[in-house]
Amino acid sequence: MNNEYLERMKELLKDRYDSYLKALDEKPYRSIRLNKIDIDTFNKNINMPLEKIEYDMDGYYLLDDNKYGNHPYHHLGAFYFQEPSAMAPVNLLKFNGDEKVLDLCASPGGKSSQILRRIPNGLLVSNEIDAKRSQVLFSNLERLGYSNAIITNNSPHDLANVFEGYFDVILIDAPCSGEGMMRKEEEARNGWTLDNVILCHNRDIEIINEANKMLKKGGHLIYSTCTFSKEEDEDIVEYIKTLGYKLCEGLDNTVKHLSKGLIDNTYRMYPMDKGEGQFMALLEKESDGLDFRPKKNKIKNDKEIDIVKKFIKDNTTLDLNLNIIKNGNRYYLSNVDFSLKDLNVKNFGVELGEVINNRFEPYHHFFKALGHYFKNKVYLSVLDSRVDHYLKGEEIICDSLPGYGVIVVDGLILGGFKASNNHLKNHYPKGLRNTTLYFER
Repeated sequence: MNNEYLERMKELLKDRYDSYLKALDEKPYRSIRLNKIDIDTFNKNINMPLEKIEYDMDGYYLLDDNKYGNHPYHHLGAFYFQEPSAMAPVNLLKFNGDEKVLDLCASPGGKSSQILRRIPNGLLVSNEIDAKRSQVLFSNLERLGYSNAIITNNSPHDLANVFEGYFDVILIDAPCSGEGMMRKEEEARNGWTLDNVILCHNRDIEIINEANKMLKKGGHLIYSTCTFSKEEDEDIVEYIKTLGYKLCEGLDNTVKHLSKGLIDNTYRMYPMDKGEGQFMALLEKESDGLDFRPKKNKIKNDKEIDIVKKFIKDNTTLDLNLNIIKNGNRYYLSNVDFSLKDLNVKNFGVELGEVINNRFEPYHHFFKALGHYFKNKVYLSVLDSRVDHYLKGEEIICDSLPGYGVIVVDGLILGGFKASNNHLKNHYPKGLRNTTLYFER
C-alpha cells in the first residue's frame, strides 16, 4: 500500500489508525435492504441470517457468505444487495414523500432505490453518465418494480440545461479516489495517487456547480463519497457553502452510528464502523435559485396510440388519461409532461412496450411496475415449483382468465404472461431467466 497514503491516514485517524489497519485485513460486511416486503414474510420463506442495521428502515447485515442472486425473492425485487455504509447518506434527510429528487451519479442504483422507497408520491431523475452503467441502473430499478423514476445518461451540464431550478433534493454520490474501498478492492489499494485525489477534487467542483443550478432555494443537497481525503470531502463541503448553503444536522437515528467529520455536521464511516469507507454531509440551499422553465412537448399524431390504450383498457384498471408518450418505437407511461428531447433518456417512467404489426407487445417493466393494476392476477407461493419453472422461461399450467396478466408472489410482481386454456405463455425476459432451479424438490 502506498506509503504517502498511509501517512495521510495516520495523521487523519490518530489513535484509531491501528484499528483501521487491522480492519483492512478483516472480511468486509455484507448487507441487504428489503424492498416492498415485511421482515416476517421474508424470514418465513428464505433462510437468510440477518441482523438489523439501525440507521436504515429496510437494512440488514447479511451474516453468511452464501449467494442468493438466483433465489426467487431476488427476481421478485424483495431485496437489494447494498454495502452497509452506502445506506447512510440517504438517511441523513427526512423525506416528505412527494419530493422531486435528482440522483446525479446513480449507478448501480442502491441509493436511487432507497430514495424511491421514501418518495411514493414524488419523482426521481436517476442519472448515470456512463452508458453501460446506465443500463445496469435501469435493470436494477426495473427489478425492484418502481414506476416514478426517469433514467438519464447525461453529463451534469446537459441536465442543468433542462432542469434549472427543478429539484427539491439532489444527491451527489461523487466519483472519487475510492480510498474507502481498499478492503474490498485491490485496484483501490494499488492505484492510489495524490494526483488522482486532486483530479477528483476538481471534477467534483464542476459537478457541484452544475447541480447548484438545478436545486431550488430551500432545497437539500446530500453530498457523499466513498473516500477519506479532506480534499474530496470537507474541502468540497466548504466550497458548497460559498455558493450559499448551510450545513444541516443529519437525522439523530443515523448520525449516532457515524464518526464525526473534520468540520461540524459532516460524517464519516470507516472499515472499523461495520462497513466500508463513506463521507457524507447534508446541506440546505439558502441562496436564490433559478426558476424552472419547462419546454413543452410537441404533440405528434400517432395512430398507434389507440392500440396501446385499448390494451391498457382491456387488461388493466389504469386511467387512460395518464401521460403516454412515444420515443422511437417504444411507448412509456411518463412521469413528466414537459420535453426531455435534449437529453439521452433511458427510461421516461414505465417502459410499456411497442406496437408490432398493429398488435401491442407489453414489456417486462410494464408488468413489474404496474402489475397490481392488471385485472388478471395469478397468486403463487414462493415455494410453489411453478415459480422456479416460470423463472426458467417455461410455460406453466394454472387456472387463469384468458389474456394478459401477472404472477404475484407474496405481494410482489414476478412477471407477466398471456393465458390461454389455463396455460400461461411466459413473458419473463430471456436475459433474466434462471438456468437451474433454485429449490431442490
